[in-house]
Amino acid sequence: MRYYHLHIVALVILFLAGSRNAPAGIAHKRVPTSVTFHKDTLYRSNGNGDNWCITWATDDSQVTSMDDGNWLTGKNSYHNHLYRIVGGPDGFSREDIPNYPEFKGEAGSWFGYGIVSVDGILYSIVSKTPGNSWSGPFLGIKLLKSKDNGDTWYRVNRHGNERKIGPRDKARNEVNTNEMFFHEEFGLPHKKQKAYPFSFVDFIKNGKDNSAAKDNYLYIYSPEGAHAHKLLLARVPKDKLGIRSDWEYLLRYKNSQPIWASDIRKRGYVHIYPEKSRDGNYFGWYSWLPSVVWNEGLGLYIMINGGTYAGRGMTSSDKDYYDKWMHTRTGSLGFWYSEYPYGPWREFFYTDYWTVDHPDNLTYQPKLSPKWISKDGKEMVLIWSDAMKNKKGRSHTVNYKWNQMRIMIDTK
Repeated sequence: MRYYHLHIVALVILFLAGSRNAPAGIAHKRVPTSVTFHKDTLYRSNGNGDNWCITWATDDSQVTSMDDGNWLTGKNSYHNHLYRIVGGPDGFSREDIPNYPEFKGEAGSWFGYGIVSVDGILYSIVSKTPGNSWSGPFLGIKLLKSKDNGDTWYRVNRHGNERKIGPRDKARNEVNTNEMFFHEEFGLPHKKQKAYPFSFVDFIKNGKDNSAAKDNYLYIYSPEGAHAHKLLLARVPKDKLGIRSDWEYLLRYKNSQPIWASDIRKRGYVHIYPEKSRDGNYFGWYSWLPSVVWNEGLGLYIMINGGTYAGRGMTSSDKDYYDKWMHTRTGSLGFWYSEYPYGPWREFFYTDYWTVDHPDNLTYQPKLSPKWISKDGKEMVLIWSDAMKNKKGRSHTVNYKWNQMRIMIDTK
């Protein structure tokens, strides 16, 4: 009888929460229901580049990775570089991080995504292309580390061994088992051609310098390379990031709690995104890398993500899925929330085709600033990339830069 009454009480609490999507654990919190985009706050920086993965560093700056551009001078374009952002969303300044390994030119065909600041240490993960310029799927990742907020960098191999690496050190471009953290391992076929897990990653962002983390782990998200709409998750104690044998991989949920496995071959999926749009256009391999940040005001993790449409035909074929051209239509955009960094995730906004100020926008790689969040958590800043074509039909020209806008998380 006692358990019967407890069960009735729990049902009443859920009912009063006012949302059939709200789990019992967050019934007392403000549950996100939708997003309002404040297009009057649209800002586009000068300088070119894309794929703005961001962390909130120990000195209160934000550090962002940038691919295929130069955010300051417009010269000496990099495949991948880091910059420091100082200030708020309405008037920030940008600074170079000059001693970061130089990734440019044919040999330097690496692209940066995973970045995080933890206990005063900056980590940057770079992905290797199969060729000497932009192409995919990525073959694996290299882990870089700075103990002095970006002044000096080290390569960390899968055994945790560190080697100092200067901006033009030849070692920065070495590709072998000893240098790479993952390299062409544990792949699956899309149809016939393989792609690899954890070759394209980003970290959960827990406030300034990871100070809002709820446990001792770092969480690393990655699309499943051959089926990018299936989201993978790894975790590792924060002081063991460089020891790959200490990584664990989400296997499945049991009663909404994650079950972990040390064998990556047993990996399961945290979340399944759409494989195609409602009108039948398929997303490609360069899709579904999430940006996940802790929102203190809401007491929730907010995840943003999107897919890019594959090849000229947007079919499920290997030819389209792995095509170098990933912007046949403007990308999709979605928002999800969870109490925990590992999910489960609940959708509160999604659209197959997201445009901002022009029907010819080709948006992709949406991000959230981990710092620019209002005290009540309802206002955040959205950052994204845009491959929009100019009048001559050349892509990555009109809005190929840092794009940002304030958004409002609507709750009840």
